[in-house]
Amino acid sequence: MANINDYLAWRGDLTFSAAPFCEVDNLIFSMLAFMDFGGIVSDDPLDIPVKLSGCLTAHRKKHPGGEEFGQIIPEINNDLFEAAAKSERFSDVYVTGYRSLLREEEHLQFAAVSFILPDNSVFVAFRGTDDTLVGWQEDFNLSFTCPVMSQRLAVEYLTEIAAVHRGKIRTGGHSKGGNLAVFAAVFAKPEIRERIVCAYSNDGPGFLPEVIDSAEFREMKPKIRTIVPQSSVIGMLLEHNEEFSVVESTLPDSVGLFQHDPFSWSVKGPSFVHLDHLSKQGKRTDEVLSRWLSGISKEERRKFTETLFGLLESTGAKTLTDLTTDQHIKLTAALKTFKELDKDTREMLYGFIKSLIGSALK
Repeated sequence: MANINDYLAWRGDLTFSAAPFCEVDNLIFSMLAFMDFGGIVSDDPLDIPVKLSGCLTAHRKKHPGGEEFGQIIPEINNDLFEAAAKSERFSDVYVTGYRSLLREEEHLQFAAVSFILPDNSVFVAFRGTDDTLVGWQEDFNLSFTCPVMSQRLAVEYLTEIAAVHRGKIRTGGHSKGGNLAVFAAVFAKPEIRERIVCAYSNDGPGFLPEVIDSAEFREMKPKIRTIVPQSSVIGMLLEHNEEFSVVESTLPDSVGLFQHDPFSWSVKGPSFVHLDHLSKQGKRTDEVLSRWLSGISKEERRKFTETLFGLLESTGAKTLTDLTTDQHIKLTAALKTFKELDKDTREMLYGFIKSLIGSALK
């Protein structure tokens, strides 16, 4: 079955005036947000934007062998960038306002970039979780804190872009980027919300109840588009009360977590291959995660997150890729730190694991 790279091969010669913006375009822009535009595109949206085709040339000089993404984003994303930049459809898209921040002490991993389409509309793309442990800890923080720093910055970034570009707005992102895209749209100023056509979350986690129950979320709900693969795991985390579209993945349901890879999502023409509902595995995953999280308080989630990432940091690793090198040394360091934890903390970790297994068995 075809994927988003095949879509560019088949329909890349169709301009946006010949074929209107579609849901597959949203995912392409969302994945382009993972590219390193540093030194190529200014972080100031008032500066002159750069054509996507020009970005490709500069990026190849900066990364001659292609960019490395670590354990999360497949290297085929380099091929997507090249295919998009060379296509008739995307070559005249302009790129502006590239921003990338990583602050370990604040548990912050944030990046965003905006794409100006020929009709002067703008797609504000938020990067999802990258290979850094800081990024993953911020994801876990979503389960007990609102807003996290990235969510605050997403609203500020959208406000900046909207002040410079007066056309229609779409927001989007993959994984945590989808959460940020929806959050920014929901809590933007009323005059910005009116200009938003759609806020896309591509297998992004949900929100705490206070966001879902807010008047702002209810107002934006008709414009929120949540897209998940048939056995979604990440997209089922936390709470959603908006409808979501289920798409077919070429990966088996038995490895549902890996269906988070957007290059496994099936495409036909200008849309994904849609299914009527989640797979049986996807439904079970949703039930297990919902039951588990509903039985754990915010404070317990916080303690679990701090302890887990404390163990990971004790290995000296900064990224998921780091954890896969010198595994024996890193495991030894983590076990040493675990043994030094006080009894209550160790029992808390055991309790979390036991409750998750219990939810799965039920």
